[in-house]
Amino acid sequence: MQRPTSSSYQLARALLSLLGAALGWLLAAWLLERQVLMGVVNLAYLTLLGLLTGYLLSPPLAHRIERLWERVRLRLGGIAPDAVLAAGIGATLALIITVLLNSLLQNIPGFTWYWSLLLTIVLVVASSWFFVVNRRLFAPRAVFSNPTPEGGPRPKIIDTSAIIDGRIVEVVESHFIDGSLLIPALVLGELQHIADSDDPLRRRRGRRGLTLLDRLVQQRIVKTEVINDDVSEAPEIDDKLIKLCLKRGADLITTDYNLNRIAALQGIRVLNVNHLANAIKAAFLPGERLSLYVVKEGREPGQGLSYLEDGTMVVIEDAKNLVGQTVDVVVTSNLQTTMGRMIFAKRSNGGPS
Repeated sequence: MQRPTSSSYQLARALLSLLGAALGWLLAAWLLERQVLMGVVNLAYLTLLGLLTGYLLSPPLAHRIERLWERVRLRLGGIAPDAVLAAGIGATLALIITVLLNSLLQNIPGFTWYWSLLLTIVLVVASSWFFVVNRRLFAPRAVFSNPTPEGGPRPKIIDTSAIIDGRIVEVVESHFIDGSLLIPALVLGELQHIADSDDPLRRRRGRRGLTLLDRLVQQRIVKTEVINDDVSEAPEIDDKLIKLCLKRGADLITTDYNLNRIAALQGIRVLNVNHLANAIKAAFLPGERLSLYVVKEGREPGQGLSYLEDGTMVVIEDAKNLVGQTVDVVVTSNLQTTMGRMIFAKRSNGGPS
């Protein structure tokens, strides 16, 4: 299946094609000036040739520009509003100071416009950086802070497996997640590494993860933030995620079974999308009647297997010889396993109720 192209990819190809046309026009103008070529037709021909060449050669570079733009957009989308406000205040104050200093220094010999520009840049950068780093000191409760109320929703850190799985987007859009979603920068790095993999399957999974992450960031139901916490003391990415959850008092969203177990043992509340999917599957009580299509033989002698619409496996007694047929059954019991819910049934003498 062909991967759908994004608007940023199409724009990158268009710009690269125009660049090829511009290079073709410049080459033609240079050749015409030296009388190597003659006539306006050759100018138009080389311009068109440059346009087509740029379009044909642009896909690899356009994909790289697309991935770079997605990373930049995700990073910018994760900037906290209080940091933006602090940087704006710092820059405004620096500009005011610059105007005052320029009025004092303009009469000094040798003080020209580029010294004024350099002074402006230095003051704006330094003041903005100072206010962003120390923003909690100026108005810790009134302006810059937005503390979570006592007993309120906890932040949630999402890992790579849950992003690639994709179902978390629908869960969020269904208003089943509260609080804020924190996306560690190390997860972005892992997604980028997977998207750049030489293995086609891993590359498709990584690109799908980036697309789903873009949807997750763009939704306005739950606040999404990219975090850059330093957890260099943890060697593996799973250890880093656990350290981040403990450090921030956050829950963990994952579909990784092993990470789920390790995090739970360390007292972290884990929201496993697979567990949620199993929990909302329809429950059938013993005695209920169903009409099922027998797909294949079971592992035990005489058993047949069928599946409900939500993927739940149904083990039917004495249905080995009914593979490929629809049979009426009666539910006898349910079994909840780590892999999901299983239903056991036996053939019914009557029709479904």
